[in-house]
Amino acid sequence: MPRTSQSPQSNTSAAAAPAVPQVTQRARDYVRPALEAAVAPLPAALARVCGYYFGWCDADGSPTTGRGGRCLQATMVLLTAEATGTDPHDALPAAVAVEFLHNVSLLHDDVVDQDIIRRGRPTALAAFGAGTSVVAGDALWAAAFDAVLHSGSPAVLQAVTELNTTVSALIHTAGREALFDRTPAQEIPLPDYLAVCGAKGGALLGVSAVLSALLTEGDLNTAHLLRRAAHHAGTAWQAVNDLENIWGDETLVGKPCYQDLRAGKNTLPVILAAQHDPAVVPELAALLGDPPHTRDALKAAARLLEDAGGRAGAEAVSRQHLEMALTQLAAPSLPAPVRADLEDLLNFTVTRTVRPRPSNEAGPRSQTHGGD
Repeated sequence: MPRTSQSPQSNTSAAAAPAVPQVTQRARDYVRPALEAAVAPLPAALARVCGYYFGWCDADGSPTTGRGGRCLQATMVLLTAEATGTDPHDALPAAVAVEFLHNVSLLHDDVVDQDIIRRGRPTALAAFGAGTSVVAGDALWAAAFDAVLHSGSPAVLQAVTELNTTVSALIHTAGREALFDRTPAQEIPLPDYLAVCGAKGGALLGVSAVLSALLTEGDLNTAHLLRRAAHHAGTAWQAVNDLENIWGDETLVGKPCYQDLRAGKNTLPVILAAQHDPAVVPELAALLGDPPHTRDALKAAARLLEDAGGRAGAEAVSRQHLEMALTQLAAPSLPAPVRADLEDLLNFTVTRTVRPRPSNEAGPRSQTHGGD
C-alpha cells in the first residue's frame, strides 16, 4: 500500500516539466509499449511502484500523464539502430533493459540518499517506503536481464556480458562515490572524481549503443564511437547534476536545491572550491554543522562555494566534456540526419534544453515534457 502519512505534500500527477527534443519523444513512443509489457508480469504491488516511477500512474494506481523520465538511454538505442541502418524493433529488448536499469539506479539512490522528491513529486521511497522501493528496483533489475536473455539474438551472451560489466562498473562507482564523501574534499584527486562522473553519467548511455548494435547485428565500430561520446556527455552531465543539486531550478530539475549541501556530499563544486581555496573547508563546516540546516545557512554555503570558484569551475568542466562528446559525432560514417538527432540528444542530456532546429530538419513528432 502507498504511504501517505509521511509523504511530502505534492500533486503527484500535475508536476510540469520542460520540453524534450522530438527524437526523444520518438524514443518514448518506441519503447513505452515494451516497457509496459515487461512490467505487467511483476507482482501487482511492485508493478504499481514501477508504474508510479515511470510516471504512468499515481501512488494509488490511477493513470496519470505526469512527469516521467527522459528516456535518454532508449533514445541512444533507437539512434544507434538508425545510424547503423538496422531495424530498431530488433533493438527493443536493449531499450527496455537500459531504461529499467536507469530507473533501478534512481530507486536505489533515493533510498540511500533518503531523497523524498524526484521528477516533481514524492519519490517511491516517500510514497511506498524503503523496503518496497528496494524490492521494486530489484524486480526491474531482473527484468532488464530477462529482456536481453529472451531477445532471440545470436549475440545474446555478448550482450548480457556487456550489460553485467556495466552494472558492475556502476556498483563500483557507487562505492568510490561513498568513499569520496568520507575523504576531505581538498584531498580528492580531480581525475579520480571525473572518472566516477564519466562512469556514473555515461556507462548506461554508452552501453545502450553497444547493446543496440549487438542485438541488431549492426556496426560495432559506430556503436563504440557513440559509447565514447556518451562517456564525455556523461561526465558533462554529472558536472551539471552536481551544479543542479546546489543551485538548480527546482521546477526544472524536479527536486529540491541545496540537497547535496544538506547531505554533506563532496561533489565537483565543493572539490574545486576546496582545492582552489583551502580556507573554504572550515568555513563550510561551520555553516553546515549538525542538521537541520537553515535555508540561510545553505544559501551562505552555496555563495561561499561560488565565490571560491566551485560553480564556475564545474561549469567549465561540463562545457569541455560536452564539446568533446559532440566532436565524436563528426565521424563521416554517421548519416547527417542521425548526427543531428544525436547532437540533440547529447545537448539535452547535459543542458536539459532543446536545441533549435531549422524547420527543414525537424522530425515528424512534437515536443513533450521531460523528467530526470
